[in-house]
Amino acid sequence: MSTPEGKPTGNPTGKSTGKFVSTHFDEITRAERYFFMTSTIVPRPISIVGTIDEQGRDNLAPFSYFNAISSDPPALMFSMGKKKNRQTGEVTHKDTLANILKNKEFVVHIAQAAQVEIVDHSGEEHAYGVSEREKLGLTLVPSRWIKVPRVSEFAVAYECVLEQTVELGANTMVIGRVLGAHIREDIKIKGEWRADFLKLDPLARLGREYGAIRIVSDSFRANQ
Repeated sequence: MSTPEGKPTGNPTGKSTGKFVSTHFDEITRAERYFFMTSTIVPRPISIVGTIDEQGRDNLAPFSYFNAISSDPPALMFSMGKKKNRQTGEVTHKDTLANILKNKEFVVHIAQAAQVEIVDHSGEEHAYGVSEREKLGLTLVPSRWIKVPRVSEFAVAYECVLEQTVELGANTMVIGRVLGAHIREDIKIKGEWRADFLKLDPLARLGREYGAIRIVSDSFRANQ
């Protein structure tokens, strides 16, 4: 871990240098559990998930409970809570999940750090059927393997079909099988199916904040 100036911070030895405080998660509130987990399990990648409803109207929403879970078969996951109607109090699936359950397809986009405002605004609540993408002035282009279109402004897009959903209390985890992907040519490493991380400059979630990773080390064994 480094500061913006490149100076290491934290404890590189892994040895304890201070006192710890502990809690059982049954002893703190749901909100406290959420903020503790989202401020310590960081940085988290952000998925911008595109779906369509039965009338073909597109929907776009960001999720930071997201990651790759397998490369053989290629699969990824993201999870979400429910939405509550502020007037009636009714609790229902979010539009993204409702669309996926109906159509079994979706596109996962990877946003860049410079797109933080787009990502933040894409999470605003609208009535079902209202296109966040249209309000943001983003461009739809046809996907190659599924009916759900992708957004051309995002540098990476995965076309997915629904593998399964898993109910976890008030949350639903969506597992998608990746059929194929798109990457902007200037970000792809020439001759390889890999991205240049610094050129991709992915946006990350850091607790309540957004962030970008500027310091990259190639010395870790996992990268060999």
